Amino acid sequence: MLVLVGVAVAVIVTNSRQADTEQSGAASEQNVLAVSTSLISSIEVTKADGTGIGFQGAVDEAGNSVWSLMDKYSADVPLNNDGVTSWAFVLSNFMTDGTIGDSSELNLAEYGLQNPVYTITITQFDGTVDVVYIGNKTAAGNDCYFMVEGDANIYTVAAAKYTYCGYQLIDFLETVVFGIDYGSLSTVEFKRASDGIDLIATCELYETGDPIFTAVSPFEIECSPYFVTFIDSIVNLEITSFVDIPDDQLADYGIEEPSYEFIFTMDDGRVVNVNLSSSIGGYYYGTSNVVDGYFKISELQVSNIDTQLMMLLSSYLVYYPATEMQRITGTYGDQSFTYEISTDGSISEEDAIAQLNSRDARVFNSDGRSYAAILYESLITISVSDVDTSADPEFDPVLEFEFITSDFEHHVLSFVQRDNNSYYAFLNGTYTYFIVPASELFNDSGSDTYNYGAWTAYELAQTAIENQIAGVYDIPTEDAA
Repeated sequence: MLVLVGVAVAVIVTNSRQADTEQSGAASEQNVLAVSTSLISSIEVTKADGTGIGFQGAVDEAGNSVWSLMDKYSADVPLNNDGVTSWAFVLSNFMTDGTIGDSSELNLAEYGLQNPVYTITITQFDGTVDVVYIGNKTAAGNDCYFMVEGDANIYTVAAAKYTYCGYQLIDFLETVVFGIDYGSLSTVEFKRASDGIDLIATCELYETGDPIFTAVSPFEIECSPYFVTFIDSIVNLEITSFVDIPDDQLADYGIEEPSYEFIFTMDDGRVVNVNLSSSIGGYYYGTSNVVDGYFKISELQVSNIDTQLMMLLSSYLVYYPATEMQRITGTYGDQSFTYEISTDGSISEEDAIAQLNSRDARVFNSDGRSYAAILYESLITISVSDVDTSADPEFDPVLEFEFITSDFEHHVLSFVQRDNNSYYAFLNGTYTYFIVPASELFNDSGSDTYNYGAWTAYELAQTAIENQIAGVYDIPTEDAA
């Protein structure tokens, strides 16, 4: 409940006869006007052109000032109440640091007071009205000239008063957030002008409440942690700074043609748009359909916005832990294999089943590295390296892997040769737009068991099974030879 309090306050105005005895320009610190913000029913600043800003004051039960825009400046925006209180305090308390002299003996125009730059009107709850006129800044720029209605003297005061008089509505807006809840977020679309990205991703939640993003257009693949961090910085963005940009300068600030666009679609159909310019002097300038006006944010508030596309995506087209996989088959020319898997943990565990063409693949090297694990890791982590959305390759695969999960989901990865160094990747017969380097399929890394291609890992496991002694096989090296 707001309580309007009408208590008189002592307003101390210097005695004009005393001021007349001072030499022109003499320094004399004294209160010319002092009004408590708790006693202000309204405070308004008008410019020489008639525009301005003003607030109505009230006092809550705790004795704190509560502000709202005056009717003629009314707008449906959240105000920073503490910010308005500070502004009102600065402009309702004037301690002069110098008295210039009696205005009747001076040329008001020389001080910007014949037609004041700003006029401050302070109305108290008891009906008392104080009017302060702000003129030009002094030559040094540290002070400005002012007069108080009813006092003939011209005074100087710190130029901060002049600056505060120039505040606009955007300077009083409360910190704004976009109100996006991951629990009700359906999709996010990200457009980037520099490289033509137009990526749409769905959002789901882990049991922990953390988001999982999966790209669904123009291709389907899980997004990487970089993407999650990037989107999180936009979702939780706090807008604390607004700017007034003239219409003829919108293009200069990247407002008309944004460099980055975000479209958040909620489960209930609500849409939140956020548009940002490219970085200008360390800031992004932006607009949103849920925020009035133009805002700016620091580069430090946004993460990974210019990260390369492939870094924003997971590298793997099909990925499952061994505990969720039942069978993998592979076909390359007239060769083929079947890899049967069953484990409650690691594929290298003693009770795990890893049958390659019906033979036990749980063969180890002398360092304890399992060839069954080498094969599984190489198959399940086939990584993409690039995107080619303009290609339209004919489906004529030279190599295929079929993955069958313990829940009987089927995923067929097919590879169509693009050139000597890369392949077009197809998933279940559909071109994924992803390119897979030949090394992911056919690299032979010798004794380095962590960098085998998928098919050469099969050949290695087959060799290990055929040449193992008591379950141990070591890859021959040139030194051993």
